[in-house]
Formats: sequence, C-alpha cells, structure tokens
Amino acid sequence: MKRLPINMPDALKEDFEKMSEEVGLSQNQLAVMALHSLVANYESKGSFIFADLLNPEHRSNKK
Repeated sequence: MKRLPINMPDALKEDFEKMSEEVGLSQNQLAVMALHSLVANYESKGSFIFADLLNPEHRSNKK
C-alpha cells in the first residue's frame, strides 16, 4: 500500500467527515472507493469526464 496525502478546502473536509459518519465507512475507505470510481470512469470515458467538474457553474451551484 502507498499513502497519498491530500489537501482540501475546509468545507469539503467537513462534508466528507459528515458523510463518513453517516454511511459508517472510514474517510480512507470512502476516498479509495471514490478514486477507484474516478479511474474506472476515466479509463472508460476519457478526459471529458472532467468537463462538468471544471465548469464554473458546477462550483457555484453548491447545495
């Protein structure tokens, strides 16, 4: 196993902690699941999967 330290905005970290508690999985488990999903999606659909995430409207439409 290799480690991957990451930095994230405080609000994202708080939401991630809340999600972890709600679903009963560790933050590490959730992050690994998300990364597996991201890599699989990228391998099947290519780099256009980032278009929506990079769209400024996506960031401003937060809950």
